Amino acid sequence: MRIRENLGGLLVATSKKTQIPVIKPQMGKVFGVITTENTPTKELFDNNGGWKSIGTIFYQDYSQYKNIDTTDLTKCKIAKPLHASNQNYPLVGEIVQLVDSVAPTSQVSNTSIQKYYTNVINLWNSGQQNAPSGDSLGKTFSENADVRNLISFEGDRIYQGRKGNGIRFGSTVKSHSDINEWSNIGNDGDPITILVNGYVTTNKKSLTPNIEEIDKEMSSIYMTSTQQIILTPDIITTLNPLTQPKFPNIYKNGSQIILNSDRVTLNSKKDEVMIFAKTNIELSTNNIINHNAGRRVHLNSPIIWLGTKPDNTQPTEPLLLGNKTTELLRQLISILSTLGTDLTSVVTPLPGAPLVGVNAAGTKLAASLSTLRDLLKDITSKNNFTI
Repeated sequence: MRIRENLGGLLVATSKKTQIPVIKPQMGKVFGVITTENTPTKELFDNNGGWKSIGTIFYQDYSQYKNIDTTDLTKCKIAKPLHASNQNYPLVGEIVQLVDSVAPTSQVSNTSIQKYYTNVINLWNSGQQNAPSGDSLGKTFSENADVRNLISFEGDRIYQGRKGNGIRFGSTVKSHSDINEWSNIGNDGDPITILVNGYVTTNKKSLTPNIEEIDKEMSSIYMTSTQQIILTPDIITTLNPLTQPKFPNIYKNGSQIILNSDRVTLNSKKDEVMIFAKTNIELSTNNIINHNAGRRVHLNSPIIWLGTKPDNTQPTEPLLLGNKTTELLRQLISILSTLGTDLTSVVTPLPGAPLVGVNAAGTKLAASLSTLRDLLKDITSKNNFTI
């Protein structure tokens, strides 16, 4: 049959009554998912390929499952995840979309096909679970009614977990500065990336979607471009009055990264932990700052200041140099010791008549200086040094 490719031919062809086949999507209801060596069972894990079977689901066609005994998973159909790099496995009870594609045996027979599943059907528009009402969600998963989806602003891309965690690739939206915490300054479209683990639902009685609130979240990382983030540091001490750094909640000079949690740990398993700053490095706490080292603590700077004056000005009292101070005291003691020795033998112009008071003072001075001399060996630190 010759196909006419001109416009007239196309109009004639499309004017004829032709029926376009409708391809119905394949949907299956999940009754089991292999997620561990013993989930759903060790036997199903082994029979479906061991660790290569992770993500495999046991399902029945959604239109027929009510008429089939689905308590025995060996009687269910099997589908594999279509995408190996995206471990977004469904829960028991959820409905998935299915597609047919090549099977591993296609290396032998190019006609071999296998069922794969793609997406969970968004039945309730919930990031937590989308199973029909009353369905079991598996052995360990429990639904939390306080978990909400995140509010999405125009252009946002949001990836959410099922338990109140997610990543927002967003931007400044000045018209919504009354809703989110990052749009009060800057320009529309300024990028921001927010990673949060543990959202806090402020109004648990409402179904309103959630929004990030940095002071309430369990743990979060904010990567900004121009945004001012309303973080309230949990310290009552003031920052260094000599350098006057800005608190994170008033900083708006440029981009910043904020790590916020109940505890932050940086661990280098093999090499250094390095922190660099163009201007200052500020460490502040309400309690104690400890520096512990297996070998030594080395402070290297042209000037080292300890403390600040009550009027918030720099300290002006210099520290003594240990070795030079020791040498100076040693010489002073030596001079005084000689003086004390001389005083013990002072006599009057009268031959042989001692000055008893002076002699006694000299003896006492000599003894005291001898004691001080013995103390000099302990005046210098054995562990701390300066230039």
